[in-house]
Amino acid sequence: MPDRIATSIDVKPRRSGSIAKSDTRPVRIERGRVINVNINDYTVDVRTEMPPYKPKFDIPWMVPYAHYNQGEGINFMPEVGSTCWICEPTDNGRDSFVLGWTMPEEGGSYRSGRPLLNPGDQHFSTRDGNFVILRRGGVVQIGATPICQRVFIPIRNVIQDYAENYELHTPAGDLTWNVMRKDEDGDGHQKCLFTLAAHEYADDSATSDPVAILKIGSHGDQDDTIVTLVTRDKTGGSIKTKLTLSKSGDLNWKVEGDFNLSSTGDMTLSTSGKASVKATGDAELVSSNGAATLKGLSNATVQSNTEVNIKAPQITADGNVISLGEGLFSVLRNSPDFIQWVSILTAVATTVTGGAVNPPTFHTSKKVKA
Repeated sequence: MPDRIATSIDVKPRRSGSIAKSDTRPVRIERGRVINVNINDYTVDVRTEMPPYKPKFDIPWMVPYAHYNQGEGINFMPEVGSTCWICEPTDNGRDSFVLGWTMPEEGGSYRSGRPLLNPGDQHFSTRDGNFVILRRGGVVQIGATPICQRVFIPIRNVIQDYAENYELHTPAGDLTWNVMRKDEDGDGHQKCLFTLAAHEYADDSATSDPVAILKIGSHGDQDDTIVTLVTRDKTGGSIKTKLTLSKSGDLNWKVEGDFNLSSTGDMTLSTSGKASVKATGDAELVSSNGAATLKGLSNATVQSNTEVNIKAPQITADGNVISLGEGLFSVLRNSPDFIQWVSILTAVATTVTGGAVNPPTFHTSKKVKA
């Protein structure tokens, strides 16, 4: 590019009835390098890279658009060392400004570390690696690093987030994915935890325990828990329900209030280990429209510290052996009639004819059938 560009400019105002006069004066455009930035006044000091290599101070720079009202427009702050083109519209150097910016030539290339772009792409970045890329086709990338960015894809209106750690905070609650680098184990693995915290009200205290919180992932060293769900009666209140799942398959569910489990279809509860149902109050097993069966492959026990009541229009006890056990009183009284009856049945070489011999009814319950 030449050092000087000559343009034709009207230097005298037009007067009524006069012939306009024009003059030619040079406009100097030269390359320079920023040596200082005044962030308060939005000006730069530049040392020219063309003879006479003189410094220029407090020069503003052009932007695509700006308005003086509230400073709206497209704004940026140059850095020391950047290369620019300086325009001097007058001989005395007044009203000089930075016309634009360029990269130095390196081996025939002016790329200077800029990313590869397709025709129509627009890229905005700093030397720290954060960037905004507007790509042809509608894709938008906004990021701080390659693994900390959001991508907007117009096809099917997809939003993709890429991050090592992710946090979403709203008045309604918080959502986080955390990679705990400080808890790295000896194999280089880093523990992770997903947390979802819900608020009851938008003005709940951010420093108090949320009304509900779900945690999935590592719960710390020597802790086999992988899932935890906790609810409270209010923000910062006491825990009312707590559900935990372990990596080994253990499930624990603690409920402070009522617990209801219902199904409109069939329900099956099965275990390959032991099963226990305990209640400190009354317990009831009801089948309102069908039969109720209690089975045990070995022993089945119905036990009470006080009394067991079995009520039905008909009760059948069927078994090879029925043991009544020990009671507070004898089932039969040891009376002479009873002894005589037993002697008849147990006499050696005695044959009882005429059917079964009933025991004396005085010594047994009238409801016991022979």
